[in-house]
Amino acid sequence: IDARSLLTQTPMTIDTNMQIPYVSAPPVAPVALSRRPVPASRSVVGTIVSGAGLIAWFAWLLWRAASLNGSIVNMTILALELVAFAASLVVCAGLAVSRPPRRRNRRATDRDCQLPVLLAEALDLGEVINEKADVRRIGNDDTGEIAWARRGISVLRGQRRLGARTRLASDNLREAAWSVVALDGLRRVCSVIVLLVVLFTGVTPFDMPSTRRLALLVAGIGLVSIGNWFSSGGHLRPGARLVWSMASIGAGLGDGISRTGLPIRWVMTMATLVVLNIAIALRGMSDRWTHGLQPMERDIRIAAMSIAVGFVMVGGLALRRMPRPELGFYGATGRLEEHSVRRLALGLTLAVAAVGFIAGVLPIDALSNAAVAP
Repeated sequence: IDARSLLTQTPMTIDTNMQIPYVSAPPVAPVALSRRPVPASRSVVGTIVSGAGLIAWFAWLLWRAASLNGSIVNMTILALELVAFAASLVVCAGLAVSRPPRRRNRRATDRDCQLPVLLAEALDLGEVINEKADVRRIGNDDTGEIAWARRGISVLRGQRRLGARTRLASDNLREAAWSVVALDGLRRVCSVIVLLVVLFTGVTPFDMPSTRRLALLVAGIGLVSIGNWFSSGGHLRPGARLVWSMASIGAGLGDGISRTGLPIRWVMTMATLVVLNIAIALRGMSDRWTHGLQPMERDIRIAAMSIAVGFVMVGGLALRRMPRPELGFYGATGRLEEHSVRRLALGLTLAVAAVGFIAGVLPIDALSNAAVAP
């Protein structure tokens, strides 16, 4: 299947906002592909690097399982980690059995293509983009990733009924790899909810790991990302799945109809940033001054707040890459005061989160000494 012609000649066009309208919209810019596939040596290197990362990640999971306690939050976090590991394993297997074409002019084309489109090209799954959802059933404001997530759920559900040998076939592995990436938004909303529970309740999810064990996790995830970058021929860059999951957070939930007049992916990402900022601010100020929330140990508090800040930074990057809502395109008024209010809300919560983060990270004596200093 020619991915270039598929993206430009598909009857239902998907624009940069991933809007699926009743009428045609500006087409997605075709991705510049080289005719030559990724060299076998590069693919082998990517598979080896990904395998090393999976081994390091699995060693971290062994420690997590050994240190598991009866806390519901701890078991939930471990379940999310196992799902993330399984998803990365499936993506690595799908890329290992593929020979994706090379990509060039990446900076000029990535902005106009969402990650499922790029991954479908890398896995030679042009039919993924060609398949249509029932637009009238989902609604004309479906933003693309909702239909993709639903397709991913249906594919994985159908593969459960297959035999083990059939599931490991090349075609099924490639479809499963695409499907788990299309569902990254659902995983991310679960991880954000668990993080919010930790910040608001002060629950200690698990004991702080040693530096060596933490290095296993960081190295494992980093090596898997680099290995996927090599194996995919540049389609799946390091950090692309994290940004995509924040840009499509919650995709698959609901009916896919926007009731605010704004694109769903834009509203969900901004709402997530606001909630995370408020959680960071309340946790830091509570442990420092107000003591309205259950106190947390300092190391656990710093770790949880740092993860939340990381999500905010990635979400801000995803929000920056999204095209801004335009006047009348989604039925929104797009008035200047509305745009200013949205920017003000995000800016104020960012400022309050910065104060709460500094208050929660600094030692107890630091702010006390600063307050009594002349």
